[in-house]
Amino acid sequence: MRKTALLIALALLLIVACKKKEPVSSVPPPASSPETSAATSTTATAPSLDAEDLAGISQGATIARAAESIEHGAGAYRIIDEDASAGWTSAEGKATNQSTVIQLAERCAIERLSFDTAVSELDTHSPKDVLVEISDTSADAGFSTILSVALAAQKDGQTFATSAQTAGRFLKLTIVSNYGGGVTQVGELRAFGKKLTSPPPPNVNGTYHSEEMGDFHLKQDGAQVTGCYDNGVTPLVGGVEGHVLRFGYDTGVEKGPAIIAFSADGKHGFGGYWKANGVEEHPKMFAFELTRTGDDTGKCPGDPQSDMTAALEKDKRLRLYGINFDSDSDKLRDESKPTLDLLVAILKAHADWKLTIEGHTDSTSTPQHNEQLSLARANAVKNSLVAAGVDGSRLATAGLGSSKPVATNDTALGRAANRRVEVAR
Repeated sequence: MRKTALLIALALLLIVACKKKEPVSSVPPPASSPETSAATSTTATAPSLDAEDLAGISQGATIARAAESIEHGAGAYRIIDEDASAGWTSAEGKATNQSTVIQLAERCAIERLSFDTAVSELDTHSPKDVLVEISDTSADAGFSTILSVALAAQKDGQTFATSAQTAGRFLKLTIVSNYGGGVTQVGELRAFGKKLTSPPPPNVNGTYHSEEMGDFHLKQDGAQVTGCYDNGVTPLVGGVEGHVLRFGYDTGVEKGPAIIAFSADGKHGFGGYWKANGVEEHPKMFAFELTRTGDDTGKCPGDPQSDMTAALEKDKRLRLYGINFDSDSDKLRDESKPTLDLLVAILKAHADWKLTIEGHTDSTSTPQHNEQLSLARANAVKNSLVAAGVDGSRLATAGLGSSKPVATNDTALGRAANRRVEVAR
């Protein structure tokens, strides 16, 4: 009897052990949620801070067809302004079945799409089902689906791999449904993938009009851009890198670093300035839009050398946005020569001046790397000036890394404003 009981007990133990080792797949999977389900997509790794957003304004993307908005300040351009805290808000009663078409600066194959929706004031205002299509034909035809997905409410960084890497120049975002509100709000749509063409950067010579800011008269020489703008109390002396013009904005009332990002054809621009000038940790950009009205650069007072000299005489400091380097490198680009030549002329005309050349970066890398890179860039500028005949004993260098931002590091446009060379007397 005792032997039989032991055998029965051992058999029961073996049965229990086998049941504990049953595979997880024998349990029915839980129902999918909006955060994980996608009709034709899979989740993808979120892009790094410095990844190129091909649908971003700083890359030259523009709005070709805009969904209706509740007001201009919440227009469709907010979907691509690279600032998740400022979004598009649909017109009342037109929360769904609206489309926005984004024209990319280059022909691209999109691999991942990322959505920011935390800007929604109510969860019911968040987009739910969205459709993204791409066309290589035009803003109105030839579209094929690359993503159909259900988004979570009020959540940034929702990133998905596209179902097909079809090449194109036009992205169409359609809000199919939201979470029940009378309006829909979207912070950002970001696109990541491969650029398939390399068109030259836009030429920004000409006059541009902004309903918010008046006229801008721009003249480009290499990376250097000079000119003037309505209500400005100082001339415009800045520099363009890729699609982005950087300059100082000053009306006597509002003052700070400014930016204008141009479309690939140079006909449209999106701009803004940070009047906080780096005082706030996350300063907001005051945005405006521009349209090219003609090739005439207009007549502006002064000249670049006189304007730069006046700034050094008055403020003892000058931002040189016309000096560009290769990415993550201290190699000066050829387009920097006009600005460097002007600085040489100023130093030769004022033989008693001594300058400190400061390198500044954005915050995308480590503080140590940024300091080393910024110092190497400052030394590259010094070496260029010395090679042009300036006495090296008049020039000191400093690498300040990302320690002295003039704009936010939260957006690509802000980071572009922070990457700069300054000289100080």
